[in-house]
Amino acid sequence: MNLSSMTSGDAADFATLVDGVFLRYQGRPDGHFDLVYISEGCLGIWGLSAAAILADEKRIWHMADPDTRQRLARAVSEAVAAGSVWSEEWVIRDAQGQTRWLKGKGQPLPGENGCTHWVAVVTDITESSRVQQIQDSTRINFRMLVDRLEDIAVHRFGADMRVSYWNQASERMYGYTEEEALGRDVLDLLIPLERRAYWRQVFDDILVSRQRSTPFEGFLHRKDGTPVEVRGTVVLLEHPDRPGEFVCLDYDMTPIRRQEDERASLEAQLRQSQKLEALGTLAGGVAHDFNNILAAILGNTRLALMDAQDQPEVVQSLEEILRAAHRAKDLVQRILSFSRRSPTIRRMVSMPSVVAESVELLRATAPKSLALEVDFHPDTPAVLADPSQLHQVFMNLCTNALQAIGTPDQGRMRISVAPHPGVPQPLIGPGALSIVTDQHGWPEVNVCVRVEDNGSGMDEVTMARLFEPFFTTKPMGEGTGLGLAVVHGILRDHQAAITVQSKPGSGSVFSVILRAADPELATDSPASEDTSAVSAGELADDGVPPILLDAQGRLCHILYVDDDELINDLVRRMLQRAGFPVTLYARSHQALDDVRAGKVHYDLAVVDYMMPSLNGLELARELRRLHPDRPVAITSGLISEELRRDAPLAGIDELIHKPNTGTELLQAISRLARKVVGQG
Repeated sequence: MNLSSMTSGDAADFATLVDGVFLRYQGRPDGHFDLVYISEGCLGIWGLSAAAILADEKRIWHMADPDTRQRLARAVSEAVAAGSVWSEEWVIRDAQGQTRWLKGKGQPLPGENGCTHWVAVVTDITESSRVQQIQDSTRINFRMLVDRLEDIAVHRFGADMRVSYWNQASERMYGYTEEEALGRDVLDLLIPLERRAYWRQVFDDILVSRQRSTPFEGFLHRKDGTPVEVRGTVVLLEHPDRPGEFVCLDYDMTPIRRQEDERASLEAQLRQSQKLEALGTLAGGVAHDFNNILAAILGNTRLALMDAQDQPEVVQSLEEILRAAHRAKDLVQRILSFSRRSPTIRRMVSMPSVVAESVELLRATAPKSLALEVDFHPDTPAVLADPSQLHQVFMNLCTNALQAIGTPDQGRMRISVAPHPGVPQPLIGPGALSIVTDQHGWPEVNVCVRVEDNGSGMDEVTMARLFEPFFTTKPMGEGTGLGLAVVHGILRDHQAAITVQSKPGSGSVFSVILRAADPELATDSPASEDTSAVSAGELADDGVPPILLDAQGRLCHILYVDDDELINDLVRRMLQRAGFPVTLYARSHQALDDVRAGKVHYDLAVVDYMMPSLNGLELARELRRLHPDRPVAITSGLISEELRRDAPLAGIDELIHKPNTGTELLQAISRLARKVVGQG
């Protein structure tokens, strides 16, 4: 029989001999094919009648995915071009949504007018042994894959909720072994009793809607009854010959939540550190400006005291002003300590000895009923530090602990010094605070000083502001709020760390970790702020230095430059009283221009450091370049480490702290004047 000339009746008779569906296409001159016949077996394969397919033949091909359609079309084109037999296998989802494996075989046939016709047979091979082998292989590969998923729990169960697969990650996450889980109702295993009805409805809805993937997030239960937060996906698997199945892929959110908590805690600590840094910078700037004011107050008060010796009532008032100014000066020094801008004098220090000194002072002020325990580890290494500043740190911590203990009769405090391994690790979680000022360069063994009390403890709001300057929980007028701010500044200057653990009603634990010193490298830093001392007799009884004349019998002439008019007026009167002629400038550029032009003669110069446009260090360099033999001193309300480092390189002879302008300035001028007259 010539298949290309087969009638519809002939095709129907032929279809009865074929195990599958017979299709015949009529070719057109443009190379396209029209389906002209399909046998009635199509209903069993695609779920559509022959009439429906003839009306819209694309429906049966669109049951395959796009990649498969392209593969089939390409194979047909190649068979037509070569005149060869076409044979392919592919997967579809039929009109009822069932998955089927199909096999097609066809052949192009020559027709009239050069057109090519096409006949094909399509059979359902879903139940064939080859497909079964593929499915078995798929199941094996699936098990091999999911068994290797260490962090994703995978379990499979049917519409009856009975578990048919349970991977090793499911065992670890939920605590049930594979033997315990197989055949059990998954809802009984993992879902709390009050939520099981809800989840049964969820799975019923997935089956009805045939939704392939359903994400979820919530708390399930382990074998021991503890909750576990899970984020997962329910995947619906459909089969042509049996009910659908579910595969759940669950991820334990506990590590993620822990990481999020750690990140949030570290971010909070970073914000705290940045806030303290900003506050420290602000505090340092305020302290510098305030020192200028204090210098004027202290200096003028001293001058006024000299003038009022025969007026006891005035002297008493001036002395009160002087005492108040000194209290303000001490407060500024605390602010400078917080902002890391006060100088440190470091040497090899035994921490047990520093802490022991603090403990002795504490015993003298603490109630006798306080239970105080002290423990010093014998193998604690030494540190390279400023002992006076560390003493201030531990006195602050001990005093705070003592004040936190509400009832001394039941109060307990424990102070310990012991070795600490490696880099301090930040504490994570509520009731914990850590500040590691520098993560780099820690020795293998360091020193931990721990102050623990059973006092009232602190809430999270207090903890968050613990090291802020001027923050205090004490009543109005009973504290400056600078104690722990100073502790932070000193520890930061020592590249140290501090951790705090506290909860309301549970007491507090402060742990200070200091870097151990290398005995071979540790050397003493430059000693003190005063570069030299004034011997007895160098100052008169009223604090005024003796008059010094040069070789020609002239008084030493002072050049004084400061942009603060109050300071200039004070210095003018003070130096005139001491017998020194002085030329004062409020603008550094004007002073330099006049010196260059020879308009002013001077024997030594004293210049302020913080001046606009041309600062004191730059002015001093120019003065030394113009007159290398004339001494120069710098006065500043803030003598930083950078200034101490750069001053000798610029040829600076003296650094004078501004709040002490009266005495220190006269002492420095006396020393410099001796150099000028050749007595130094």
